[in-house]
Amino acid sequence: MKKSLICVIVMLLCVSLFLGGCKSVVDKQKETEAPAEQVVAETEAPNYGYDETSPKSAEWFDNAVFVGDSVTLKLSYYCASHPEALGAAEFFCAGSLGYTNALWDIDDPEAVHPYYQGATHKVEECCELTGKKNVFIMLGMNDIGLYGTQGAMDSCKELVADILEKTPDAHIYIQSVTPMIKSAEMESFNNTLVKEFDGMLKDYCTQNHYKYLDVFSAVSDQDGNLPDQYCSDPDSMGLHFTDAACEMWANYLKENA
Repeated sequence: MKKSLICVIVMLLCVSLFLGGCKSVVDKQKETEAPAEQVVAETEAPNYGYDETSPKSAEWFDNAVFVGDSVTLKLSYYCASHPEALGAAEFFCAGSLGYTNALWDIDDPEAVHPYYQGATHKVEECCELTGKKNVFIMLGMNDIGLYGTQGAMDSCKELVADILEKTPDAHIYIQSVTPMIKSAEMESFNNTLVKEFDGMLKDYCTQNHYKYLDVFSAVSDQDGNLPDQYCSDPDSMGLHFTDAACEMWANYLKENA
């Protein structure tokens, strides 16, 4: 009887030691797995080397290119006469340029592409030719009414990919589409749609670790419209800037780029 009791006790001790050993192995496995998961999470976000110092000087923009439509074209005129604004930044703009038609072939009869060094080039080629690394893009105004916000967003992603293919170490700065005056709004293009598209741009930048710049909020009034005093064409398109608005825009970039 005593012998049987001893055997039972020995068996229980063995089982206890075995289970304790298993728990120890599992705990150690969890300890080694946790840091590995943490490392993956930390390395998922690539380091683009954005300069987070603020404010930026005008000279900081000497290494910048601006891609845009007629709204950015107005900014280029302002900067040409105000070198204290954005330094020696270069501008690649066209009046009807958009994310979508920027993708069209250079010899397409309906294509709209920037002019640089005596010839027409696609946007990604212009960025590559300058050798500058800070690429500021403001497009979409000429896409939303034709292709909708999702169509514009799809083209945006494709154009950014084309730029990075030519200039892999470029720092991408996506600027929001800017507002129009209230009286200029249309069913197919209005400030509500612009804000919807800008929200998509912001999400896209967050997901891909690009820098998003909310120029819309910097120049709009409390109702989300472009104030009449900052609009240079209130009786026609109602969306282009005055010099005062361009100054606000340049100052916003210095504080937030």
